[in-house]
Amino acid sequence: MAFETVRRGRRSLRVAKTGARVYLGYKRTQRSVRGLPKEQADAKWEARHEQFAQELYRLAVDLKGLYIKTGQFIGTRSDVVPAAYVASLSRLQDQVPPRPVASIRETIESQLGKPVSSLFASFDDRPLAAASLAQVHRATLRDGREVCVKVQYPEVRDLVKLDVRNLMTLVGLVARREPNFDYRAIAKEIGSQVPLELDFQREARLTKQVRENLREFDRVVVPTVVDEFTSMKVLVTEFLPGDKAIGEGGKPAAALDASAAEVITGAFGHQILVDGLFQADPHPGNLLAMPDGRIGLLDFGLTKELPVASRIGFAKLVVAAAERNPAGVMDAFRELGLKTRNDNPDSVLALTSLFFEARPDRQEFGARRRETLKASPIDAIPGDLILLGRVIGLLRGVCTSLGAPLTPMQMLRPYAERALAEHATGG
Repeated sequence: MAFETVRRGRRSLRVAKTGARVYLGYKRTQRSVRGLPKEQADAKWEARHEQFAQELYRLAVDLKGLYIKTGQFIGTRSDVVPAAYVASLSRLQDQVPPRPVASIRETIESQLGKPVSSLFASFDDRPLAAASLAQVHRATLRDGREVCVKVQYPEVRDLVKLDVRNLMTLVGLVARREPNFDYRAIAKEIGSQVPLELDFQREARLTKQVRENLREFDRVVVPTVVDEFTSMKVLVTEFLPGDKAIGEGGKPAAALDASAAEVITGAFGHQILVDGLFQADPHPGNLLAMPDGRIGLLDFGLTKELPVASRIGFAKLVVAAAERNPAGVMDAFRELGLKTRNDNPDSVLALTSLFFEARPDRQEFGARRRETLKASPIDAIPGDLILLGRVIGLLRGVCTSLGAPLTPMQMLRPYAERALAEHATGG
């Protein structure tokens, strides 16, 4: 017990020291660029971003758990953070080191009450995937079904509680000293959602619900859940064959064409705007290109249930953005609880295009993001929009990688209009 207390203390101290180095480093850069030409100032900022992006990557890999999850989240938010952070932290999607299989087997046996050898006809000790909170192994049931076995890491539950407290404290301190770097809404959303991922029975229920909700999408496959192998820390689902839909360098799988972008975007549009229940952890490993051209949607640990008011507000935002209606966009912003300092029509439309339009070159996008947010800073962003932004970021990347002729906004519009029509008639 004393050793565990010391280990947790060291963990908290390392996070605090890293946070202090990052904060003080940026303050030094802020002072050093005063009076410099723009090109020199930009170079200093980029060097600082690169330095700390690498440091945060190392911190996440060493501490694992919530820090990997947070890094993965940041790595998908090119609309929020500098490009250096996206480039560095996006590596966490694929480079999480696996845990020893002995501890994985022990968790399975303690949760399901039987030896692994009696539960499965075969069990591959090499993990299919290692993630921030759990890892997945391929196995065969006694009846011959091929399955994936998702197993939670044994120590992660207690560490997540500690890490959430540390994250909230650190972000709160920075926000009080630097109001322009207030990421408390993001930290709060991560802190409220990630603990839910530790309940695999909840994940099983939501997997089945999303599978039912998407039954009209012939080209989308959500794996079935094997109920008798479900517990708080073990989840067994149908194995789906295939490759990552989007591979290294944004290259699409050979089985996909531009029509796949509309299929994927439609599936998420339906989840978000019609159902109000969506898979909110859509990194490339969770989208599968199956040999027959269908799309497999995997991993429902981070699944967001969207309140009706937020769902309808977002639907209004999609339609107003598609119509390039700044007054409608501002009305939707107010309904969603998103506050900007500038309601100039051009600035408002630039902000929505940053959110919805197809993603250009990363460097070009980074420059446009900085200019747009400088012209129209966001003072408050509601928690419900945090994970929505993550999903929209995925859809923009998918559309770009697949060379889709339509933007995510155009693809989402039919689902937004359906949601608004059903809401108007009480449906």
